[in-house]
Amino acid sequence: MTTSDHRDLAVRCQELAAALPLPSPWDLDTFIAELSEARGRPIELRRVSTAESDNPCGALVSLEDRDVIGYMPSTPLHEEHIVLHEVGHLVCGHSDTKLADSPMVAALVPDLPPELIQSVLGRSAFDATAEREAELVASLYLYRAGRAPAPIRGVRKLDARTGRTLREIQATFDSTRRRGPEKRR
Repeated sequence: MTTSDHRDLAVRCQELAAALPLPSPWDLDTFIAELSEARGRPIELRRVSTAESDNPCGALVSLEDRDVIGYMPSTPLHEEHIVLHEVGHLVCGHSDTKLADSPMVAALVPDLPPELIQSVLGRSAFDATAEREAELVASLYLYRAGRAPAPIRGVRKLDARTGRTLREIQATFDSTRRRGPEKRR
């Protein structure tokens, strides 16, 4: 991935994350309910035990009538991040069917045969562009909610123009109580 590709990905993710309002105070269930309403289709969250899954953290199963997000038990913040990563796949419009017959999908929608599943995405291949996008979108939601530090770090390692652009983008997410990378010189 070139520097320009990284910049384009960061800009796209910033725009996608900024497009959805967050509840104040932050509440994941409220956010999911509002996103469901905005999309016009239900989103179900299902906690899946490690015995039911070969997937490291989570999965998104899109069915004809709803989306199901499965996540593994973990700390509350990590569970939020897993769910928001799968939300990132939703808002980015990612789609795949490779995992339709995986144990996690069977645990999430045990009543459905794999051929009825429209798409499945699992949180595992972090080197793929889709995974990077979903991961950054999740991090940006958590940052905007005040639950995590800014996800775009190390901008000084980039060329001056790209670093300046990313700092400017990051500044749009900084609140008055938080200072972005451009304020930490």
